[in-house]
Amino acid sequence: MQDGKKIRQELDKIARKVNRVALTVMKVESRNFMQENFAKQGFQGSSFDKWAKRKTTDKKGRDLTRYRTTRNKGKRKWQKGELTKFGIRNKKDRPILTGYNSANNKLRNSFTCKIRKSSVRWTSYKNYAKRHNEGLKGMPKRQFAGKSPVLDRRIEKEIDKQIKKLFKA
Repeated sequence: MQDGKKIRQELDKIARKVNRVALTVMKVESRNFMQENFAKQGFQGSSFDKWAKRKTTDKKGRDLTRYRTTRNKGKRKWQKGELTKFGIRNKKDRPILTGYNSANNKLRNSFTCKIRKSSVRWTSYKNYAKRHNEGLKGMPKRQFAGKSPVLDRRIEKEIDKQIKKLFKA
């Protein structure tokens, strides 16, 4: 009877350890997957869905990314309107959801992860994160998180690898 209790305790201990390893792998792999989606500017589900280009001109053909001002009146023609409202040079080829410099990746870096007993939950303090991920009327869908067979395969491979390491030790 004593041996049965010890075996059950050991099996419970191993089960808790495997659960902890699996949840940690899910957290790390999903974070890496989300960051890759931001870097590639698209979502890798069953196929790769590239984000729609951002709108840079209004109905009159004016550049929306520039700050309109008259403070450059005396300057040469090519210098007019070069600064944005943030006082920096306009970069038309910058990534869609990431800001001007790497420090301004506000949406990309706004996610926090909570590991619960049997799940991993990602949240963002940015109100517009859900709007970008799902797309709403008047705004294109720029999905960066969601169900993906690619992510499932990555998680499965990594969990198998970690469990093999666990039993080798």
